[in-house]
Amino acid sequence: MLDHSPHDSRSILVFGKGDSAQELSEQLKNNGWQIFFTQEKSQFKKLFQHHLFEVVVIFLSVESEPAITEYEEMASMNMATKWIAIIPHENWLEDHPNFLFSHLFYDYHREPLRYDYFLATVGHAFGMAELQNKQLNQLQVPQDSDDIIGRSPSTVQIKRTINKISMEDATVLITGESGTGKELAARKIHQRSRRKQGPFIAINCAAIPETLFYSELFGHEKGAFTNADTKKIGRIEAADGGTVFLDEIGDLPLNLQVNLLRFLELNQIERLGSVKSITVDCRIVVATNVNLEKAVEEGNFREDLYHRINVLTLHMPALRHRRQDIPELANHFLSQFCEGHMHKTFTQRCLNAMNQYRWPGNVRELMNRIRRAVILSEGNLITEKHMDLSFSNHQNIVSLKEAKDKAEKETLILSIEKSGYNHTLAAKNLGISRTSLYRLLNKHNIPM
Repeated sequence: MLDHSPHDSRSILVFGKGDSAQELSEQLKNNGWQIFFTQEKSQFKKLFQHHLFEVVVIFLSVESEPAITEYEEMASMNMATKWIAIIPHENWLEDHPNFLFSHLFYDYHREPLRYDYFLATVGHAFGMAELQNKQLNQLQVPQDSDDIIGRSPSTVQIKRTINKISMEDATVLITGESGTGKELAARKIHQRSRRKQGPFIAINCAAIPETLFYSELFGHEKGAFTNADTKKIGRIEAADGGTVFLDEIGDLPLNLQVNLLRFLELNQIERLGSVKSITVDCRIVVATNVNLEKAVEEGNFREDLYHRINVLTLHMPALRHRRQDIPELANHFLSQFCEGHMHKTFTQRCLNAMNQYRWPGNVRELMNRIRRAVILSEGNLITEKHMDLSFSNHQNIVSLKEAKDKAEKETLILSIEKSGYNHTLAAKNLGISRTSLYRLLNKHNIPM
């Protein structure tokens, strides 16, 4: 859920450590910009996810290799946002040849900063982002794109699993990276269930402030706290007879997890300021893009809640693991965005480039890039340049050992993802022991 208020107040997100980042934030503030400044990567990600920024400024470090895939995934959430980099010195780009710099950043400056030049860059970036946002808003997300598109084995299995679990009434845990369509899957489960005539209430656990979370979920009575002038029905109570979708449940604070666990066990809630229990009949579907099993081990997620929500599972694979679906998905979005406009088609090189690209933002990124390409392309052909993708005709020849290692690594990642990050189940599916699984994960530097 995005808060669009920053869009109206010339706000900029600044991420960086050290005096230079703080000094730049002060300079921008003094020139009329509203600044969201953080030195923590986790806070940087949360701010970006929950607000709509036209401009993002990142200070790139001398010491460590930048995590390009993390930034790419974030950038895919809003294709109009302009990213500006601050590099420590001019040779930094030569020292990081694998960093796809121009692919991500609108512009860059090096330290020490010339603030007059930098302020001019920020003004241009903001104006371009604002213009592009207006154009993108004219091409609304297709209203009938609420289907799971594709015929790959992974997609066929997803549809079969949804049909099966829709008939049940147990809690569903949906796993997968950001942009893979977890909410879409949750809506499909609801639409195929006996509760389809009831409401579908979606709640982003990461977007609700901790202090308001209990009231948002369970409601409150009049006078329960300062400014509580009227009684409020919580979202769970509003979903009586339907389905509640709790997205990003891995970000739910520990002290609130016990409240959710109590509801899941008793199907009862108590509004804030009341001692009366209210029975609510609704189905719970939850989703996460984090490894909940690991979160339990690290003490960040309650084990009893994890077992309570991990009844029926559905894994949404990354787009790079279902590349067969890319042409069909791309043409589907293209036909929808071109409706009422000039008919456009993709060049073969563009389709090839789409097939080669890693898609860190998954289906959401594919849709956003196509929407932007429809605006930027003047004729009826969309090229890889309009999609801001590159294409290589030459494939590197690798040794058999490299090919084997690559296949082994991809199989491990796919198995881990399909098991919902349950290491025991992943090892069982691979036909190996859990000890062997950990050894292979360590060998290929795959996070546990």
